[in-house]
Amino acid sequence: MNRTSLLAVALAVALLAGCASVEHPASRVPQQVTTLAASADGQVTVGTPARDWWRALNDPLLDTLVAEAVQRNHEVQAALATVKAARSVADATAREALPQGSLQAQAQRQRPSTAEVDPYDQGLPRPPSSSMATLGQGLAWEIDLFGRVGTATAVADRRADGAMADLHAATALLQAEVVRHYTGLRLQQHTLRLLGEEAAAHAARTRQLQLRVDAGLADRREALAAQGDVQRVQAEAAQAAAALHAHLAALSVLNGRSPAERSAWHQTLLTPATLPAVPADAALVQPTDLLARRPDVARADAQLRAALGETVLAERAHLPRLSLNLALGLNAPFGNLGDPGALRYAAGPALSWDWLDFGRIQARAAAARAGQDAAVHAFEHAVLKALQDSEVAVRQWSAARTALVAAQQAEGLAAQSAAHTRTRVEAGLEPPAAALDGTAAHLRAQRSALAVQADALLAYGQAQLALGAWQPQAATVAAR
Repeated sequence: MNRTSLLAVALAVALLAGCASVEHPASRVPQQVTTLAASADGQVTVGTPARDWWRALNDPLLDTLVAEAVQRNHEVQAALATVKAARSVADATAREALPQGSLQAQAQRQRPSTAEVDPYDQGLPRPPSSSMATLGQGLAWEIDLFGRVGTATAVADRRADGAMADLHAATALLQAEVVRHYTGLRLQQHTLRLLGEEAAAHAARTRQLQLRVDAGLADRREALAAQGDVQRVQAEAAQAAAALHAHLAALSVLNGRSPAERSAWHQTLLTPATLPAVPADAALVQPTDLLARRPDVARADAQLRAALGETVLAERAHLPRLSLNLALGLNAPFGNLGDPGALRYAAGPALSWDWLDFGRIQARAAAARAGQDAAVHAFEHAVLKALQDSEVAVRQWSAARTALVAAQQAEGLAAQSAAHTRTRVEAGLEPPAAALDGTAAHLRAQRSALAVQADALLAYGQAQLALGAWQPQAATVAAR
C-alpha cells in the first residue's frame, strides 16, 4: 500500500469515526427517586434496605428454606447457567479482535487431465501422476478500522448484563415465593386447628339445641342451622387441608425436591409452628437508587444498550474491511519437504468492500433502528412500571398493617364477648348453647386475624421486592 492509499484510509477513518456516537435515550428518564409519595404517607424510612429482608420475620426455619432454595432451585440454576453462557459469548466476541492462526497438512496423489495440460490441442505431453505433500500455517488479523469488533463486544456484554438481571429477578421471585408458601403453610395449619375446635363447638351446640327442641324449648330451625354450621366448617377444613398440601408441594419444588416424597424435610414442615410475626414499619426501607436496584429496569437498560450497538453494527455493515494475512508453508513431492525449493509464503494486506447488495444492508439497518425504538419504549415503560409497583406495594403494606391492627382488636373483642357470655351462662341467665356460640365466634375472629396477618406478611414481601431490597452482592453472584 503506497502513501496515497494510506492517507485515503486514514481520512476515511477520521470521517467515519463519529458515526457510532449514539446517546442513550434513557437520559429523559429520572434515575434517582428521592422519596415515593407512598413512602412519605406510610412513614417508610429512606436508606439502604436489608438484602436478606425475610430475616426480619424471625423464623430460623424460613431462613434455612430460603438459603436452600437459592442453592437448589432449578430455575435459578438455569438462569445462572444462562449468565455463564452469555459471559462466555461476550469473551469469545472480544477475542475476535485478536489474530487467528490455522495449521493444515495435506497429502494427495494427483494427475492433471489432458484438457488441463493441453487445452489448445498443441500435442503437449501429459505428465505422470505425482504424490504431493503440503504443510502450512496461516495468520489473519482483521484491523478493527470502524469499531465493529469493539461494538460487537459491547453488545455481547450488554446481553450478559440482561442475563444477569434475569438471574437477579429469578432469585428475587424465588425468595418471595418461599416466604409466600411458607406463610400459607403455617396459616393453613392454624386454620385446620381452629376449624377443628369450631367444629367441636358447633357439634356440641347442635346436641344441646336438639335436646331443647325435644323438650319443646327451642325451634327445630335452630337445630338445623347448627347442623349446617357443622357441615360448613367441615367443608372449610377440607379446603384448608388441600391448601396446606398445595403449599407443601410448592415448597418442595422451590427447594428442588419431589413433592411426591415424604422425607424428614417434609415432616419438619408438617409439624405445626407459629405464623411469623409481622415486622414493624421500620423494617421497610426505600432506597434512593430504587431504579438501579430493580431487575426489570436493569434488564430493559441492558437490552436498550444492546439495541443501540446492534444499530451501530448495522449502519457500519457497508464499510470496507481491512485485514493483514500471512501464509507460510511447504509444498513438494513426498520426501522432499525439506528441500529449499519447497518453501512458499504470502504476506500482505487485504481489503474487501461489498459495494453492491441491492439494499440488503440498508434494510437490515432500518430493522435495527426499529428495534432500537422498541427498546427505548420498553425501557421507559419498565421505569414507569417500577415506580407504579413501588407506589402500590408500599400503600398495600400500609393498608395491611392497618387491617392487621383492626383484626387483632376484633379478635380481642370477640374473646371478651365469649368470656362475658360464659359468665352469663354460668349464672343461669342464658342457655348453654349461647356459650358455644360465643366460642365459635371467637374462633372465627381468630381465623380472620391470622388470615389478615398472613396477608400483611405477603404485602411486606411484595413491598420489599418492589423496593429492590433483595439485590445480592455482586461478588456473591460472581462466585456462584
